Amino acid sequence: MSQPVAGGSQVEAQGREINATLTMRDNAPWLANVRYLYFNPASASGQNATENVAPQTATRLDFHGWPDLQLRCAECWLWGQKYGRIDGDVAIKGDTLTLSNGLVDTGFGRLTTNGVWVNAPSGVRTSLKGRLHGNKTDAFADFFGVSTPVKDSPFDIDYDLHWRAPPWSPDVASLNGIIKSHLGKGQFTDLSTGHAGQLLRLLSVDALLRKLRFDFSDTFSEGFYFDSINSTAWIKDGVLHTDDTLVDGLEADIAMKGSVDLVRRQLDLQAVVAPEISATVGVAAAFAVNPIVGAAVFAASKVLGPLWNKVSILRYRITGPIDQPQINEVLRQARSNKKQ
Repeated sequence: MSQPVAGGSQVEAQGREINATLTMRDNAPWLANVRYLYFNPASASGQNATENVAPQTATRLDFHGWPDLQLRCAECWLWGQKYGRIDGDVAIKGDTLTLSNGLVDTGFGRLTTNGVWVNAPSGVRTSLKGRLHGNKTDAFADFFGVSTPVKDSPFDIDYDLHWRAPPWSPDVASLNGIIKSHLGKGQFTDLSTGHAGQLLRLLSVDALLRKLRFDFSDTFSEGFYFDSINSTAWIKDGVLHTDDTLVDGLEADIAMKGSVDLVRRQLDLQAVVAPEISATVGVAAAFAVNPIVGAAVFAASKVLGPLWNKVSILRYRITGPIDQPQINEVLRQARSNKKQ
């Protein structure tokens, strides 16, 4: 149903899959107020929803003639997945689409973003910058049907990424940018299955913890508790680098550095594990084994198993495919009984 309004016209649509009002303003961005939207072209064509989970296009879109748009969607379902609230302000200038005030709020996680999509004949470029926040990692993952052994941990992820492809189809080989991640107090449980979040899985933190549980079963019997996980990762032409990833754990701290080739899906990482350090151990001497541990590496004073208490520091080399990492111990520093 269409009707004139002051400064433009208005269209309303109500049905099983949409309930929305579009206000087409003459001298201002169009305003789309969507109370409910269920958009799944795969179901309309008889395909399984999982077979087509993202838009596809074989030709370059032409932005010319597109209106600027303010989108406010209270409840959105796209390609069979509920996303909740989606907001965004889109401005068009030539071959460039600019997104500001972008928001996706599922109720379990909140994504904010600003971005630019250049769709020129000379080349396609996308850049996105924003933050992902949530109070519980496992609740956010469960919302999207993903299993994770990280429980009860709040998370904040800041990202600034760009690549030479459309927004919905990142080209990994041209991916560049930076990701800063912080996870609050939580635990790893059921380390034998699931994923520890995409970044943690890329760095093989979950696989390393499984090996530690195997090597020190008396300590890692029920899981691994941590106070925080912090990481800064920068990406250059599809290769992710980090030199400050730190898991501040109750039984031990884990520091990691190295690279992950996202194109070839290959790992080249070093990990240093520092168990609980008692007052009888020279802290400076323990840290001197590897500088990446740094002054931040210290652990809680929980009583551990006899074997674990004899170890001052462990170093591992992580190589091979992301899906099947090879973890080899390259150093086991024994503890000194001398007081410093």
